[in-house]
Order: sequence, then C-alpha cells, then structure tokens
Amino acid sequence: MSYFSNDFISWLDDNAVALDQHSGALADSLLERIAAQGVFRIGVPRELGGMGGSYQDVIDVLTELSYHSLTAAFISWGHRTFIENILASDNPYPRETWLDDILTGRVSAGTGLSNCVKYLSDIEELEVKVIEEDGHYYLHGRLPWVTNVRSDNYIAVFAAAYDQSDERPPLILAVPKSAGIKRSQDLEFISLQGANTAALTFNMIPLDENWVLSRDAKRFIAETRSAFLGYQFGLAFGLAQRSLTEVETNLSANRLVLQDSYQDTLAELNRIKTHLYSGLESPAYFLQHVRELFQLRIDIVQVVADSLLLELQAVGGRGYIKASNSSFARRWQEGAFLPIVSPSAVQLRHILAT
Repeated sequence: MSYFSNDFISWLDDNAVALDQHSGALADSLLERIAAQGVFRIGVPRELGGMGGSYQDVIDVLTELSYHSLTAAFISWGHRTFIENILASDNPYPRETWLDDILTGRVSAGTGLSNCVKYLSDIEELEVKVIEEDGHYYLHGRLPWVTNVRSDNYIAVFAAAYDQSDERPPLILAVPKSAGIKRSQDLEFISLQGANTAALTFNMIPLDENWVLSRDAKRFIAETRSAFLGYQFGLAFGLAQRSLTEVETNLSANRLVLQDSYQDTLAELNRIKTHLYSGLESPAYFLQHVRELFQLRIDIVQVVADSLLLELQAVGGRGYIKASNSSFARRWQEGAFLPIVSPSAVQLRHILAT
C-alpha cells in the first residue's frame, strides 16, 4: 500500500539530492507538499480532524518517505512527534489553536526534546530555564539543535527547568515563533540540509501558561516515549529497505556470494519490525519494557549500516561515480545520521550498561 500519489513520489525522487544538500525555497516547500498527501492525519482521532489509525500506520508512512528521501522522513518524524505530544497533553489549547495548521503544514512543528531525553538519562542539564522575576516567569536559554523549524512560521516543543531554588519538576512546553524566539541560520550538515535544523535562543521570553503541555517532564516523556522512539524506526526501515532492494536487483552471477548476507540482513530487519509492531500494539508494553525498545533502536542502526555496505558491494564501482544514476552516495550519507539522531546509539548503549 502506498500512502502517496505517483506524482508526489516522482517529485520527491527528482529532488531528493537537492533536499539532502541544500536549504532554501525547495526545502521550505517540502512539509506542505507532504501534508497535502493527508498523511499527518493518520493516527490522529477523527474527532480532531484526523483519519484514525495506529502507531504502525504512522511508521509505515515514514518508512515510505525514507525509502525515497531521509530528509522528507526526518522532518515528518519531527512534525508527527509534535502532533503526538499535543494529543497526549492535558492542555486543550495547543490542539484547539494549532492542530489544523499543523495537519496542513501551514505551520512547521519542531521537536527539540533531545536535550530532555539526555537530561532524563543524567547525560546533560536542561538548557532552557524558567526564571522568576517579580512574580512573573520567563524562558531563558538556548536549544542548539531543533529540526523542522521553518523560518517563516514554526512551533517548537522542548523541556525547560525551574532554577535550582525551585524544586518543581521541569515543564514540557510548545512555544510558537511569534513569542520572540531567535532562530539561527540552518546548521551546516553533510546530509539532510533541507530539514530546517537550527538553534533556538530564548532571551527572557514571558512564559504563557497556554504553552504548557505538561508540568512533569519525566512522566510525560515516559508516557510518549514509545511514539517518539517508535516513529524514528520508520527512518531506518525505509533506508534499509531501499538499500536491500538495490542489493537484490544486483545479485547477478558475480555477486551471488552476497546472497547469504543479504538474506541474513533482511531477516534481521523483519525481526525488528515484528518485535516493534508487536510491542506497540499495547500502549503500556514498551513503557514497562523500555530496555527492549532501546535495544531494538541500537539493532536497527546496525541493520542500516549492513544494508548500505551490502549495496555498495552489490553495485560495485558504479555506485562510487558521481555521474552514476545510482542514489547510493546520498543514502550512504543519510545512513551516517541514524546512529547520532537523539537518543543516539551511544546514549542508548550507556543507558543499557547501567
């Protein structure tokens, strides 16, 4: 089943390299093009303007995007994760005020929770603080890496901690650009340049209570972690599947020596999919067995690496020539991102080792 029209897929294939390597107008148009296919409504309750569906349906959408462009899948992961956050919040304001514009891509939704995930794993401190002055609260600090913050209009979700004299737990906030956030130029990446990734600076921005998604960041992150991490698998699934498709296509007589490795890698990919989808069927499963989810996330990074290396061996020198019509070089650079997307494979290994 395809979630996208043939015209959109053709456009995405034609522009995948440009989206991977360049910021600008083309990249800025990407989110709305994806939204026009209706896919951000999948997994959203019908009473909120969605189409219904499961976690697996959302992952399948991201998998199809990643098969053609990891940039497209990455911004969609951030966008869809933000949607999941406002669906999970007890605060109706974000849903009532922003959801329609987010579903259509008129506003891009940036997920800046990597700092929070590291904080909850005792790896680093929260970088945005809630500061009280004369009975009023302000946001102050900097998020060095937030994806899908299109320069014209965006909302960013992140965690902010009260200062050390205040024992209240950190907040989860969703703050619009209009609040006065300062956005940097796009970060310079070796790949995924069209993902509108930038640093955001908060300089004593008055805190609006309508922005509060949760007053207990630890609890909120634990409850939404299955979606946050689970949706990331779509990025890896699509990239691995595309590489393995290329391997299968090139298993000619002088490449048959790769057959066993191809079958083993494909089997491991399918094992991870089965385990992930089975766990996600029960909302509480990965909440209670989070270490299994972390291990699967580490495992899929290895599958992508194995798939890409097999693809290079299967296509041979042709894949290393710039003028080749192979898109291997783009996928090779895209694949290098998956071990470091937060929570990174190293962070997860650190957690599992404790």
